[in-house]
Amino acid sequence: MLLITGEDPVLTEQVCDGLSQRGIAHSRVDAAHATAERGNLFQAALDARATAIAVIEPVPWRGAAPPSPSPAPSAGLLAAALSATRAPGVTSLLVVTSRPDSDEGIRRIRRDGAPYIVLRPAPLFRVLPPGAARALRDRRVLIPPEVAEAFKDAIPVEALLAAVLRAVSGETPQGTIVDVAASPETSVLEVLARAGARPELARGLRSRIGRWFGHAIARVDGADLRIDGVAAGAGEAAQRTPAEAMAAAGP
Repeated sequence: MLLITGEDPVLTEQVCDGLSQRGIAHSRVDAAHATAERGNLFQAALDARATAIAVIEPVPWRGAAPPSPSPAPSAGLLAAALSATRAPGVTSLLVVTSRPDSDEGIRRIRRDGAPYIVLRPAPLFRVLPPGAARALRDRRVLIPPEVAEAFKDAIPVEALLAAVLRAVSGETPQGTIVDVAASPETSVLEVLARAGARPELARGLRSRIGRWFGHAIARVDGADLRIDGVAAGAGEAAQRTPAEAMAAAGP
């Protein structure tokens, strides 16, 4: 059983959804509950008979300023997670973070002695509208060059989820820090191609004409890659932006 907690509500929710879709047993603990004096993460690990703890700290989203290297709330959550690794049956700690190697939190993880894996992702982006991937199969999607350029140093949330899955499945060695970096495989064209679409770079006039003919068009929407001309998947709820979700979560 994987016990997961985090201060980034958008990312924590999407990681939990990905784990559920793949049938990986997990339980989510609210960050405020995890750091409470009573009923904390250690107790939650005991109650859930957890074998691993995962902590998702604030990480950068494309187009947004990254969090400070060592945000104060995360210091408490990280301390709670390290304490929870001492619960009977817990054998590993997974931390998703933007902390650099020189950060005190990273040094503390290394000193603590618990088996750990740290994932440090490049800025993240999502493909919107929700469920768009299923609606894109065999559809032409025109991508203006400036859109492809805007996302060249970012990775889709799915790339981070894949790294999380490798970590919890034992494929990633313990005691390692993995930079989940942008690559040709995480480019906008590749992400859409893997969804079954037929992405094409389209400059100026061609993209405007394509819109007249009903082709799907990619554009930048804050941290997201939005595909105009594609409806949200059936039953898919509208997704909040990272900023909206952080505001809703409160301090």
